[in-house]
Amino acid sequence: MTNLVLENIFPKYFTPRNIEQSEIWNKNISFQKGDKFLIVAPSGSGKSTLATAMLGTHFQYEGNIKYDQQVVKKLHLEEIVKNRKDGVSLLFQDVRLIKDLTISENILLRVFNKDRKQFIPKMEEYAKKLGIENLLSKKAENCSYGERQRSAIVRSLINPTDFIIYDECFSHLDLNNKKIAFSLINEVSQESGSSVIFFELNEFPFEHDYQILHL
Repeated sequence: MTNLVLENIFPKYFTPRNIEQSEIWNKNISFQKGDKFLIVAPSGSGKSTLATAMLGTHFQYEGNIKYDQQVVKKLHLEEIVKNRKDGVSLLFQDVRLIKDLTISENILLRVFNKDRKQFIPKMEEYAKKLGIENLLSKKAENCSYGERQRSAIVRSLINPTDFIIYDECFSHLDLNNKKIAFSLINEVSQESGSSVIFFELNEFPFEHDYQILHL
């Protein structure tokens, strides 16, 4: 997948705050593979609504979202799910780890249709960089929220899609851990050629070269 396009998107059932100032709602936006975007989206602006729509989990919006030339609303469920394997992925705000599985088991769910063994060294490398290597055998329910966020970031990177969307993925991390996680995401996405789209309440409190859009 080389393009993720928003064509005059607007929520059906509510009007986001500051809709007149939005640089995305009711606009034509094309995200190209390899692009890096930070979407600043304060509470009430429809951040999670848009992020999940881009993943194809709902169609509660006017306008169209396209994967390349394909209108997502017109795709069969099987095609949307197939796109999530390689085309577009989302790290949800609530991270969505399965509490009864270990951190490593949760991470390797991202490669359920491939030989998991080949991804273990990469998982261990990324976990070490984020300081959670000692948690891999620990159940998710016994980890703090910040530890689960870092685990979910590892999961998003071991088999990266063309477009990786993050919905407030740093919310429970201190500044140092935010910088480390951000650096790892940049490193891996650069290697894979992936586009990264962050949804955050505010701009990052550190230097970056991402293009900023206000929702």
